[in-house]
Amino acid sequence: MKKLILFLLIVTFYTSAEAQILTGEIKYDCQQAKEEVFREPPKQIDFDFIKIHFIDKNRNENINALQSGIDKLINRKLAKFSDGSYGVEYFDDPEYSWYYDSMGRLINFTHKSALTYPCKTTKYKPDGSITNTGLKVSEKESFLFNKDGKLIAHWLGDYCYDAQNNIIMTRKNIQ
Repeated sequence: MKKLILFLLIVTFYTSAEAQILTGEIKYDCQQAKEEVFREPPKQIDFDFIKIHFIDKNRNENINALQSGIDKLINRKLAKFSDGSYGVEYFDDPEYSWYYDSMGRLINFTHKSALTYPCKTTKYKPDGSITNTGLKVSEKESFLFNKDGKLIAHWLGDYCYDAQNNIIMTRKNIQ
């Protein structure tokens, strides 16, 4: 009987540990996220690569699609923001997202270190200088830091918190 109980405990422990590995979920606190973000310096982006994105060559099509409630076109996905700006991510280069004002002029862009979670993100100005960097832990959680390592924001679900854990912004996905 003791052997049976021991066997069941081992099987239970093994399967629960195996299930945790299969989900791939990783938990980060603010300090761990900061260490991960600043472990390696951010990628420097070639200015010639940035320059070709200064003006959105598909502005009219993108604006019309967004005004019609369309967020995916044949080669890109779009995002509309409440301030009139919009974002474009091309399917053939999903590591980059380009953000434009309503006139189609580049405001900033982001680079993702990977297409899976967790991944490091870096936000750049049009001149290639770094604005901030962060860690996307999952689709619903991310940490954002300034260049000096100070926490700017922690997104958790639909809520964005500051360093004092105050809600500073919310988001709502429109389906």
